[in-house]
Amino acid sequence: MIPAAERHLPFFQRAALVVDDLDRALEVYRDLLGLRLEFVGEDKPDSFTYEIFAIPETIRTRFAALSSESQQRTLALIEAPGFPSREQRGPRTATVLQVASVPATLEGASALGLRVCEARTTLEPEKGPPRTEGAFFDHDGHAVVVYHLE
Repeated sequence: MIPAAERHLPFFQRAALVVDDLDRALEVYRDLLGLRLEFVGEDKPDSFTYEIFAIPETIRTRFAALSSESQQRTLALIEAPGFPSREQRGPRTATVLQVASVPATLEGASALGLRVCEARTTLEPEKGPPRTEGAFFDHDGHAVVVYHLE
């Protein structure tokens, strides 16, 4: 982990995704993709989560913080049961993660019943190193792009 005093600014801390069911989302981000669950908590009624995501105050939200090996709390999952999912509105963001094996990750996503996009290998890309990329949509319709450098 990079100590706060040694971080170059701007420093990207985390992405936050609104999900319908936190336990189902953890199947994807913890169990399939290997992020470590740090904690689960409940938002207070005056949390700005409600304002940022336009979640009605009648919906009680919970959140989970997940970390990677190299960065603490890199992803937040915010459970808002009954709030319209990205699947209903269409994806507007994508989480991009480097993984050990794109085919194995996509097989795991398929086994969870998730919609998967076919993997593509680019050996001579215009920019960057050769890579294999694939994608899937989590239970709430969030796009997840996975890649492996060849």
